[in-house]
Amino acid sequence: MTDTNWPDRLMGLETRVETLEREVLVLNRLIEGSQIINSTLQLKRVLENLMQVATDLTDTEASAILLLDKKTGELYFEAATGTKSAEASRVRVPMNSIGGTVVSEGRPLLIPDVHQDPRWAQNVDRQTQFQTRSILAVPLTLRGDVIGAVEVLNKRHDALFTDDDVNALAILAGQSAIAIENARLFEQRDYLSDIAHELRAPLTAISGYSQMLLEEPSDDEMLREFIQIIYDEARRMGELVNNFLDLARMESGRTELIKSDTNVNDIVEQVVAMSRPAAQQRDIAIHVQMAPDLPVIQADNNRLKQVVINLVNNAIKYNREGGQITVSAQVDDGRLHVAVRDTGVGILPEDLARLGEKFFRVRGASEETLGSGLGLAIAKQIVEFHGGQFNVESTYGEGSTFGFWIPLA
Repeated sequence: MTDTNWPDRLMGLETRVETLEREVLVLNRLIEGSQIINSTLQLKRVLENLMQVATDLTDTEASAILLLDKKTGELYFEAATGTKSAEASRVRVPMNSIGGTVVSEGRPLLIPDVHQDPRWAQNVDRQTQFQTRSILAVPLTLRGDVIGAVEVLNKRHDALFTDDDVNALAILAGQSAIAIENARLFEQRDYLSDIAHELRAPLTAISGYSQMLLEEPSDDEMLREFIQIIYDEARRMGELVNNFLDLARMESGRTELIKSDTNVNDIVEQVVAMSRPAAQQRDIAIHVQMAPDLPVIQADNNRLKQVVINLVNNAIKYNREGGQITVSAQVDDGRLHVAVRDTGVGILPEDLARLGEKFFRVRGASEETLGSGLGLAIAKQIVEFHGGQFNVESTYGEGSTFGFWIPLA
C-alpha cells in the first residue's frame, strides 16, 4: 500500500531538524557568551560584555542594563549601547516604566511598539539621541531576588521579536546576574582595601610616637597609662588592617604561593618557641607530638608558619589558666595532618559551622580574648590555596582541636 502522506511527514521532519539546529546554535552562543561575561571581575567590563552578547544573540540594534541601588532601592540605567550611550548612565528609571515593571513584577516584557505603550520613558531617547521602536526586557534574578533588568532594543530589519528571543535572553540574564553580583562585591572589596591601605600610615605614626613617649621617663603614672592604651590600640588596629588587606588579596586571587622545600618540624619548633612566653604567663603547658621522619614538602614556608602561629595563639588565648596545648603532625594516606588541641572553653555547636567566616568571633569567651575575627579566615584560605582542607572539632566546656591537611604531592 502506497503511503501518500510521506511528503508531509518529510516536511515535518525537516522542520524539526531546522528547529533543533537553531536551538543548538543558540545554545552554543549562550555558552560562549556566558564565558565572555564571566571572564572578568570588573563591573564595567561585565556589563559591556553582557550588552554585546545580548545584542548579538537577539540580532538587535542596541541594549541597556538597569540595576537596583541596594541602599536606596531605586532603579538606574547602569550602561547602554548606541549613540551617546554614556548619557544614559546613572539616569534614574521610574518603577512605572517598562524597565521598572519588569523589575517590580520579575517577568519578561515584550513591547512591539513603544510609542503605543504609556510606560515608555522618552527622556532617555532624547538624552542618547537614539530612536527606540521596540523593546524586549527580562529581569536579572539572583537567588530569587531581582537585581535589575536587561533590555534589547529594535530588532534589526524591522523584524519582530520571537519567543526564542525571549527564552534566550532570559537564560543569558540568569547566567549574568551572578557575574554582576561577583563584580559588585569585588569592586566593593577593592574600595574597602583602598581605605584600609590609607589607614596604615596614620596608625604607624600613632604607634611610633606613642612608643617614643613611653620610652621617655615620667612620674605621671596616669599619663603613662593613657599613652600605653593609645599604643596598644594603635598596634591592634594596625594588625586588623594588615589582616584585612591580606585576606582581601587572597580572596581576589592576587596572592601567589612561593613554594619551596618546607620542613614542618622546623615550623612547629619555631612557633612553639615563640609562643611559650605567652603560654607561661597563663601557666599553660605546650606539648609537641611529631611523627618520626616527617617528609620535606613543597609549600609556602612563611604562609604555613602563619597558619600554625594562628592556631597556637588561639589555643593560648581561649585556654584556661593552667591548661594544656598539644601540637601534633603526622602523614596519612599521602597527606600531611597538623593539629593543635587545647583544653579551653570549647565552642558551641551552633558556632562550629561559622568558624572561618570573616569577622566571626566565638561566643562565650571573655572580652579580653576577642580578636578581629580574621585570623582563622586567613588560615583557612592559606590551607585551601595549598589544595588542603581546614577542620575543627570541639566539645563545649572541654576544649577544641583545630587542624588542617595538605597533600604531599
